[in-house]
Amino acid sequence: MSDDRREPPPPLRSDRRTRTRPRRRRPTFRPPPSLRRRRAALNRWTLILGVLVGASAILAALLARNEDGAPIPADVGPTAPAGAAAVDVVEVIDGDTLRVEAADGSQLTVRLYGVDTPERGEACYSEARSRLRELAGDSILLLPDERLQDPGGRELRYVFTEEGVSVDAALLHEGLAIAWRRDGAFVDEFVALEDAAAAAETGCLWAG
Repeated sequence: MSDDRREPPPPLRSDRRTRTRPRRRRPTFRPPPSLRRRRAALNRWTLILGVLVGASAILAALLARNEDGAPIPADVGPTAPAGAAAVDVVEVIDGDTLRVEAADGSQLTVRLYGVDTPERGEACYSEARSRLRELAGDSILLLPDERLQDPGGRELRYVFTEEGVSVDAALLHEGLAIAWRRDGAFVDEFVALEDAAAAAETGCLWAG
């Protein structure tokens, strides 16, 4: 009996390597030397540009910080009420005293009501004075309390930034002032800020 089963015919094409039929390779495109040089130069300039942009952003942030000082803690202390009077800052005398000019052109020496900062020649004097200058800027808001003047004739006021942030509270929070503890609408709040800064050893006065 004959065997009708036959082997299938070989494929027309075979991918198997043989000595007579090596695997075909696709041709690889190699750009000319001039194009490779242009691509390399473009990559270098892209890298240089990225480095310059990053350095510019860092430098701008550092300059802004040096100009404006540390961020003002907007969530610390009282905020200025609607009746606070706006005045222009003429001069920062020390860490708790300013000379201001009212809308009518008159000038007054204002003493911060709620805080006391180091006097000239004492430790942290320059730090407190510089920070008050940063916080006050060109214009501030003033709010009176039960005592309108100190024994030296200076006007006693709570001081706020143009945005309504308490400058008294900021100085206490940053460890640059001590709280006035005898009277005032915010005395308890200010004492608590001083105690917290001292406990955390914050700022020039409490960092040892």
